[in-house]
Amino acid sequence: MLRALYCGSLLLTLAACAELGEAPPADFDEADYWDSGLVYHQYIDVATLSSGFSSQELVLSGFVSSVAANANDLYFIDEGAGQLVQVDLATMTARSIISMQGPFTPGLSTDIDGNVYAIDRANDRLLVYDSVLSEVRFLPLGSFLGNPYDVAILGQGQWLFVLDNLEGDIATLDVFGGVTQIMRPELPLSMSFVAPRAIAAGGRGLLVLDRDADQVIEFSDYGEPIGVYAADDLRMPKALTADACGRFFVADDQGLYFGFTDMSLPGRHVEVPELSGHDISDLWTDGVFLFVATRTQGIHMLLLDPSCGAP
Repeated sequence: MLRALYCGSLLLTLAACAELGEAPPADFDEADYWDSGLVYHQYIDVATLSSGFSSQELVLSGFVSSVAANANDLYFIDEGAGQLVQVDLATMTARSIISMQGPFTPGLSTDIDGNVYAIDRANDRLLVYDSVLSEVRFLPLGSFLGNPYDVAILGQGQWLFVLDNLEGDIATLDVFGGVTQIMRPELPLSMSFVAPRAIAAGGRGLLVLDRDADQVIEFSDYGEPIGVYAADDLRMPKALTADACGRFFVADDQGLYFGFTDMSLPGRHVEVPELSGHDISDLWTDGVFLFVATRTQGIHMLLLDPSCGAP
């Protein structure tokens, strides 16, 4: 069981030691939010992962451009090897799902049904992997977005949102790949995109990380601006993820930042010595764990305390 593998030696509370993807219901007050913290958990050396199939040779570089997780399965894109990889966290064995061209975006996400979504930037399309059927299909994006870069899932997986990191457009796709709208938000100057870098689904809507403006902008799923966060705290941000409890996490040149989609709750940077000096390429959270992908040192799993249950 994951609890035995990951939490047995940490002397944490049962609430903090929830199994991956099985968090207890969240009931935060302001003190809980402010006291949110990270517990260094486990390091995954991607380059040394072995295949769970004796006949399949797995050769990975260890340079990770994106990461996501669902239940006991971890997914990442190995930038150097050009592979979308699935890892069984119980056995720490891995297998390659598909080869990819130019896998240099953070665009990777999963839904509650076990589907995996990856931006195939070289071919202007979205890769969809059904982990139950072990099938791969593609959704074309070229006629809607010129430079797809990141993907987020809102609700129970009914809607996909794909970010164009040049124009700032956001395409909304249904579960069948049909494009239902293209959002081109006309924003006040303080909420205008300069260089959108990442998109994530938060508690109320969508969060977009703007690298050059050093801020996180929140939108409704119809593209209406809700708020701007961390504008005075971030320095060259490069990765973003969020959970259903209104917390968001950003990697910037100063390390890891905890923020909240609530103006009354100020965010802060947190120190994680194990990540010091490493180039963070992507973040992913399910509300229980924070997965940190690096370009030089594989993936770190950090336990969130308190954990976030389903909304």
